[in-house]
Amino acid sequence: MRTLVLALALFCSPVFAFGELGHQMVCSIAYQLLSPVSQNKVQQLMQLHDQPDFTQACSWPDQVRSLPEYQHTKVWHYVNIKRSDSKLTMQHCPAEGCVLSAIEQERKKLTPFAPSKTQLEALLFVGHFIADLHQPLHAGYADDLGGNRTAVYFAGEPSNLHGVWDSRLLEAASYQDDAKQQALYQALLAKQQQWQSVSVLDWANESVLLVKLIYQGYKPGMLIGESYQHQHLPQLEQRLQQAAVRLALVLEQSFNPADAD
Repeated sequence: MRTLVLALALFCSPVFAFGELGHQMVCSIAYQLLSPVSQNKVQQLMQLHDQPDFTQACSWPDQVRSLPEYQHTKVWHYVNIKRSDSKLTMQHCPAEGCVLSAIEQERKKLTPFAPSKTQLEALLFVGHFIADLHQPLHAGYADDLGGNRTAVYFAGEPSNLHGVWDSRLLEAASYQDDAKQQALYQALLAKQQQWQSVSVLDWANESVLLVKLIYQGYKPGMLIGESYQHQHLPQLEQRLQQAAVRLALVLEQSFNPADAD
C-alpha cells in the first residue's frame, strides 16, 4: 500500500529549480522573440561558454550552484512567503539575496555590452532566474520548502507539488516535442504585448496568486490525474510564455535599447 510516509521520505530533499525542459523552453522562445541585434549579442556571449547554445546553457545556474565558488547563489533561485502573507514584497528577500534581488542585480551587469565571463554569467543567471520566478512554487511557502515537502502521486508514482510544477506536467504533455514547443511560441505572438512588464514584483505576485490556488486543491497523498493536468497545464503554459516574453524584453532593453520600447 502506498503511504504518505514513503512519499515524504523519498521526496523531501529541496529542489530549487525549474526543470531543465522548462528552462530550455523559456530561453528558446525568448531568443526567437529577440531582434537580430540582440540575438547576435547573445551569440557573442555564448561563444565564451563551454555550451555555446543559449537554450541548452540556461540550466547552467543549476549545474554550478553546489560548487564552492557558486554556493552563495543557491538562495537566488527562489523567494519564500508565509502562508498568512497575501502579497510578496522586497522585504521577503533576506540579506543573502533571493530570486528577486538576483534578477535585478544580474541584469544590471548586461549594460553596457562588453563580452566577458561576468556578462556571460549574468546572461545565464537572468535567463534562469526569470524562468524560476514564473514557476509558482519558487515563490512558495518556507515551511515546506516551496512544495518540496509535500506528497502527491503523479501517474501512479510518488512525487511532490514542486516536482509536478517543475517538470512532471510538462513531460506528461509531451513538451519534449519540438513541434509542441513551437506551437506554444506561435500562440503567444498575439498576446505578448499584455505581458511586457519589467516589474519583478509583479511577476512574483502573479506566482503567489497561483500558489494560493494550488494549495486550495492540495491534500497530502493526493493522486494527480488527468483532471488536475487539464486544470493546471494551461496556467503553467502561460507562465512559460510570460517568462519568455519578459526575458526577451529585459535582454532587448539591455542589448538593443534604441529599439526596445
